[in-house]
Amino acid sequence: MADDPQQSVIKARRPSQFANLPRRLYLTYRYHGLRTVLLRALTFPVRFTPFKHRLGMGVPSTAKARTTAMAWYRLHGQPVTIVIPRYRDADLVAQCVARIRKTVPRNRVRIVVADDASGPEHLAALSQIRGIEVVAGETNVGFSANVNRALIHVGTETDVVLLNSDVLPETGWLACLQYSTSRAHDRGLVGAKLLYPDRRIQYGGTVRNLGALEWFDHRYRFKPADWGPSEIGCPTLAVTGACMYITRQALERVGLLDEGFPMAYEDVDYSLRVWRAGMEVRYEPSAVLVHLESPTRGTDVGERERASQRHFWEKWSDFLDARNVRHPDGRLRVIYVTEGTGVGGGHRDIFEHLNRLLDRGHDVELWTLDDPPDWFELHAPVRTFDNYAQLASELEPIEAIKVATWWNTAHSVWLASIRNGIPVYFVQDIETSYYRDNWTMQQCVLESYRHEFRYMTISSWNRERLRELGLDAALIPPGIDLENFQPLSGVSRAGDRVLALGRTHPLKNFPLTLTAWQSLPEPRPELWLFGIEPELASEDGIRYVESPSDAEVNQLFNEATVFVQTSRHEGFCLPALEAMATGAAVVCTDAHGNRDFCRDGENCLMPGASPEEVSAAIAKLLADPELRAALGAAGIETAADYAWERRIDALESFFTEIATPRRIEPSTDVVPERRTASR
Repeated sequence: MADDPQQSVIKARRPSQFANLPRRLYLTYRYHGLRTVLLRALTFPVRFTPFKHRLGMGVPSTAKARTTAMAWYRLHGQPVTIVIPRYRDADLVAQCVARIRKTVPRNRVRIVVADDASGPEHLAALSQIRGIEVVAGETNVGFSANVNRALIHVGTETDVVLLNSDVLPETGWLACLQYSTSRAHDRGLVGAKLLYPDRRIQYGGTVRNLGALEWFDHRYRFKPADWGPSEIGCPTLAVTGACMYITRQALERVGLLDEGFPMAYEDVDYSLRVWRAGMEVRYEPSAVLVHLESPTRGTDVGERERASQRHFWEKWSDFLDARNVRHPDGRLRVIYVTEGTGVGGGHRDIFEHLNRLLDRGHDVELWTLDDPPDWFELHAPVRTFDNYAQLASELEPIEAIKVATWWNTAHSVWLASIRNGIPVYFVQDIETSYYRDNWTMQQCVLESYRHEFRYMTISSWNRERLRELGLDAALIPPGIDLENFQPLSGVSRAGDRVLALGRTHPLKNFPLTLTAWQSLPEPRPELWLFGIEPELASEDGIRYVESPSDAEVNQLFNEATVFVQTSRHEGFCLPALEAMATGAAVVCTDAHGNRDFCRDGENCLMPGASPEEVSAAIAKLLADPELRAALGAAGIETAADYAWERRIDALESFFTEIATPRRIEPSTDVVPERRTASR
């Protein structure tokens, strides 16, 4: 992506280790006591070493979050009203109420049970449950109207928790939900992590069901309770009505549930109304409840569920799937969002998209936290922001295709697309690879891959990894500017020059290139490097070309005997393809993203990732001019398939497709098993 995306993220996070240190020490002492302060002080240096994982550091800890929330709740917790809608399940209600009493101080909750005309016998059973209020309905009206009975009864004096009768709250659940609402003034709804009785995840946020778009599904369903991405609290499209914390602000601004839903979709509807009212809907994993729903659900759809589905899509179809991201004259409006603009193949690819879409008449912009690039002639307008919050706020009202280009941009783009525009995720790499020793960051990356994005990616390897996450992506590889990278007439190739990209980024694995070169028999050929780290030319026989222009890089490719790239992993590996475009003989390791265009023995040599094998491949090419010529000719043919016009044709087609409104047809009698529309 960026010249060094990992470094840019670490740099952005580093101040948090020391910022507001006195206040953080005070809050730690206040909420956790002197012992915790001393333990954290003693173990602080370990946090910067691999041993942090042995101590449970560097991992998103819902236990730690729960402890913090409960300490806060003891001092600042406010009373809430818990509404339990029910129909003929007094035993479940009694079980649920007993667990509430065990997990929440009695003076902090008022429990209201809304009975949907169960009959005298069932009302009598409810009367045996101590400490609850019963709102008895005279007629059976369905879930939404039954909940509304209770909401009208309790008013808006307190926050309300809507709770299914078949859930069993665990320690700290309410403290965690309320603490979450206190963290932001505009947080309207919060939902908890729900587990099946076997401790697998039942609910971790609501997403579109990509196999049946007319339905919604529960995120992380069937994953283990401690599934990494599910441990990260985040905004979510909707909260399930099985456990929905509703703030007074949301009740006052949004009102009651829509009684047009006889069964299903009412919670998604209410959540979208909260988003549309300018408030946030959030998933809080530190709040945990067991939901006694069976993991195996029927697939038949009754008439009440079909009626709810019809009502939902009549109400929300245009909002979700028919957004206008075009100008009246048909031009697309597209905004790419980057964290930086530094030298790098990922940024070059993005800037080429912008320039070439602009040349085709579309309205395009780059929004970034960095200055406009000074190394690339970018013609599209550039807007610079101080932080992501400012960027997301200004991006939110714009009707455009909004493109996240790095995992750390995905959150802002997603938030800015809830009400307006279409969110796209341009996955240039599965970015967990940048954080090999940081489990927490890996989970943050995986969490950023949300169902609501439309995806495009640059290699088949990336696309397969996304499919493993249940996501599909259009394949839009980088293009080659064949006017910049081509064979030069009158330029003779040296017979003893090895060329490589000189980068210290761990994924580039430059030490392997260096060791392989050092292993060549004397007299060794010269090793020429290019990039922005001239200090790598640290011994005799190495030359470094610093910050070369495209024309100078093309000259280097044309003069090289062999170009070597020994990356551990690449999202695509553009330099190898650029070298092929010039007819250079290429030696490269299998870096995953280069599998689409690197064919061992046909247009390159792909040795194993050991110094001996790489050195042998280099030596083989140095000694065989005919093989070099054959690989070079095949490489030129390969590069021709990556001409930029073809790539922009595919990109424009992809954007045109997602800008075309989708029309959702109601389900027939049978739907996929992994579907849900409500609790």
